[in-house]
Amino acid sequence: MDHLSIYLKLGWRNLWLHPMRTILTVAALAIGIAALSFLSAMDDGWMQQIKTNFALTMTGHIQIHAEGFEDSRKLAQRMNAPEQVMNVIADMDGVRAVSQRVRVSGLASSAGANAGALIYGVEPDAEQGVSRLSTFIATGAWLPTGDKRAAVLGDGLADRLSISIGDKLVLMAAVPGGDIASEVFRVRGMIHSGVMDVDDMSVIVPLTSAQHWLSLGHGVTDIVIRADSFEQVSALAGQMKSALAGRGVEVLRWFDIDPMAQQWADFAEAYTWIVLLIVIIVVLAEVLNTMLMSMHERVREFGLMGALGVQPSQIFAMVVWETVILVLIGGVSGFVIGGGLSLFYGERGIDLSQFAIAFSFMYMDPVIHPLLRADSVLRILGASLFGAMIAGLIPAWKAARLEPASALREL
Repeated sequence: MDHLSIYLKLGWRNLWLHPMRTILTVAALAIGIAALSFLSAMDDGWMQQIKTNFALTMTGHIQIHAEGFEDSRKLAQRMNAPEQVMNVIADMDGVRAVSQRVRVSGLASSAGANAGALIYGVEPDAEQGVSRLSTFIATGAWLPTGDKRAAVLGDGLADRLSISIGDKLVLMAAVPGGDIASEVFRVRGMIHSGVMDVDDMSVIVPLTSAQHWLSLGHGVTDIVIRADSFEQVSALAGQMKSALAGRGVEVLRWFDIDPMAQQWADFAEAYTWIVLLIVIIVVLAEVLNTMLMSMHERVREFGLMGALGVQPSQIFAMVVWETVILVLIGGVSGFVIGGGLSLFYGERGIDLSQFAIAFSFMYMDPVIHPLLRADSVLRILGASLFGAMIAGLIPAWKAARLEPASALREL
């Protein structure tokens, strides 16, 4: 501990032999690490938005279908006894909510127009636990309890159909036998989620009405599960697969349903490592330049220390500790700035509404809230210290290998 205290005192003194150079190096490190910390928080924030919006807008964390349904999308491949599956999964640890659905492609018609639609039969109350659809109501109301002819549709689809609240809506779709069946509903609400696929295509009706209209009995196409957290999804899905083995069903996680979502997650992870690489390069460049200049100016000092009996290992340790102190000052300053900006804009948000249409394809909100995560901060701090150690080894090694007699002759 005494040696460490001496190294720290010497390191601090030596850094301020040239205060302007030290200040400029610390400022460069602080600005670089602040920018990278903020970019990392931005990355975590928009990735969390994509995951949350994709999973909770419509998909859910996990879906269970009859085997092969997700590929065929045919009502003939449905679960005819969903209650058996519900009984198995409902009480599993990590399951927050469960809902049943019927999903089918069809045609929506009004008095003056028609358009292709993706029709969902849902349980009005249970659906509010697994998705955010009910929170996107822009006009009217969510499916009223007991109203078997109620329909909620995306506002983009409503515009194409020139339809408003209270108007008749005719839905047509193919039943399992191949015939076309139609049913009349009344528009009770319109949703605006900001996701084009939902707003321009979706029609939502009560589950029991969809089952009767499409001659499904008690059959459903989807059982949708919301987990307590994203971290539990894979383990919970594995547990469900084991419990439901041999029942002719498939268990799909949110990123199994749309591989693009997983690709975005992989991209975010790769981006994080790129950020860390940039941190290491920045630290190496800034610190190595400063420490090499410092060593060159102090050759005679190192020679005198060697002549007085200071061991090369002690000189090596002193220079390394100078590097660590320099990076810690710059790193802490950078984290304070970057963390402050992340927390400020995490509450306020960064409004990128001018890119809202492009963001809607990626399930991103036009207002991004940076998310400062402890693991990201620790990764950047670790990368900074790693870069510091690498940068400090070269001048420390050079200083430790100086011959006292030759060093004392340096001008």
